Amino acid sequence: MSLVEKLLDAYPAETGMPPKMLGEAVDKLYECAGVCLTCADAAAAEQDPEKIVMSIKCVRLDNDCADLCTVAARILARQTGYDAPTTMAIIEATRTVLRASADAAEEFKGTPYFELSAKECRETEQLLGRLAEQMGSSDAGEGYPTSPPSATTPAGASMGGAEETSGTSEASQEVSEEQLREMHMDELRDMARDKGLSGVHEMRKEELIDAISGKRGS
Repeated sequence: MSLVEKLLDAYPAETGMPPKMLGEAVDKLYECAGVCLTCADAAAAEQDPEKIVMSIKCVRLDNDCADLCTVAARILARQTGYDAPTTMAIIEATRTVLRASADAAEEFKGTPYFELSAKECRETEQLLGRLAEQMGSSDAGEGYPTSPPSATTPAGASMGGAEETSGTSEASQEVSEEQLREMHMDELRDMARDKGLSGVHEMRKEELIDAISGKRGS
């Protein structure tokens, strides 16, 4: 078990996904970023001016790939206050540049550093594909991941279990739009679920506010 996996395993709330899978993805993304940066540096050290010119696109994609892999790794390592649309958008953007980088590098057959970079990019893209599939599955479900109660409970709200559950729907009806706009996404999603709304993880903040206040679909 890697250090990242151990840290995710020690996360004090449910992540909705095995720590091993998340940890593997984070580690792989950082590894791929390092490979891409090293590949770009090796290409810059070439002595053949023609080869340097021909590999400009690969070098650019290597650097883009390294940047996005680093961003994706950092976002996946943060589980508190998870926002599905943001995370999925970053993953898909990273997969796109990974494919482009691998495609460009594979044009330079016989050049070891480009071959290694292409292989690493393909493997990372495939791993992110499996991760995205798992994140979008019904097993992950709504509420992935569950943040600690203190992070998602609106200020002044009761944390008394059954009492809170029975009163939440009524309380949500009394909250003004201005108050809704001051709430975090997790708080809005909780209120939307209490009102029996579906697909809350796919909604943007304005859509959630409209749905809770009764404007959406009216």
